[in-house]
Amino acid sequence: MDVVIENKVKVKKSRRTLLRKEGKSNVTYRGIENKNVKYMKDLYVTLIDLKWRWALLILFLGFFLTQLMFSVVYYLLSYFNGDLDHVGDSKFQPCISNLHSYWDALLFSMETQSTVGYGTIYPNAECGGTVPVVYLQIIFGVMLETILLGFIFVKIARPKHRRHTIMFSRNACICLEDQQLTLQLRVGDIRNSHLIDCHVYGALVNRYVNQEKHVYPLFQHELEFEAQGMRDKLYLIWPMVLCHKITAASPLYTLTPDDLQRDTFELIIILEGTIESTGEMVQARTSFTSRDILWGQRLVQLEEYDEKSDKWFINFVRFHEVEMSETPLCSAKELSENPRRSPGYDDEGGRLTRTSLYIN
Repeated sequence: MDVVIENKVKVKKSRRTLLRKEGKSNVTYRGIENKNVKYMKDLYVTLIDLKWRWALLILFLGFFLTQLMFSVVYYLLSYFNGDLDHVGDSKFQPCISNLHSYWDALLFSMETQSTVGYGTIYPNAECGGTVPVVYLQIIFGVMLETILLGFIFVKIARPKHRRHTIMFSRNACICLEDQQLTLQLRVGDIRNSHLIDCHVYGALVNRYVNQEKHVYPLFQHELEFEAQGMRDKLYLIWPMVLCHKITAASPLYTLTPDDLQRDTFELIIILEGTIESTGEMVQARTSFTSRDILWGQRLVQLEEYDEKSDKWFINFVRFHEVEMSETPLCSAKELSENPRRSPGYDDEGGRLTRTSLYIN
């Protein structure tokens, strides 16, 4: 008999994932003692990890506050030397020529630290305190500029931004591949300068209770992926479909289509590689909940050959698209125990066509 099975299940709103689709963590830490002290001891990484609004605020405040501090020193130096009391006196030797107010001192401080060159306000070497203070500000300004601009440059050039040009499929699929249930997802690199020495691995996170009845709410199981015949090595000149064979060693061995509706686990995929142009390592991450996995479907083909231009083309419009695939509605364990449940047979040995589970 021919049977077409279509299950449409209404599901409630799923809980928040551990990892967002773009790879950012949703985990929040609480109860860390002396957290700020620990972050300050690792000041360099703390600055690098700051959000851009705080990084730019530190940059501008760093320059402004040092210029403000030295402007007070110049003003006091002129005040105690009597410069402000001898304005216009050509016979008097001021510490800073033409400094008549605090605003003049602030302008002089900016000119000194930025080394743009002095205008009408300039230091007088005959005043003993001027040269040491000017020298100190120039040295301090060079050090400050090196540190602040250095960390801004590193923040811009961080290899983590390379992950934004790595694409993962919106859904993962479970289908038959060479007569074996397989979990599949797609990854692609949209740049022409590709990652080198690239490999991928995954982790399935769920609740686990050991033999001693101890509960691990977020237990990680290793998932091995392979890209066609390249195992875990990827050559991302074009998008690749990653496959995890659901064998007896897989944590998905007993997974059934009904389990996908219960939101009981999360699949985390991690791709690592070296940026060809800089030699730096980059990591791209994404996650799939159980409801992001489509049973009985597979990712469509993207590769197209154009005979007119004599070139291969990759159609990224279809990057996330899937198509139906004949797949038994049973776990890999049940399939291995009863091969007659593979496509072409139902639970009773009858013909079964286009078995697929649709998830709204």
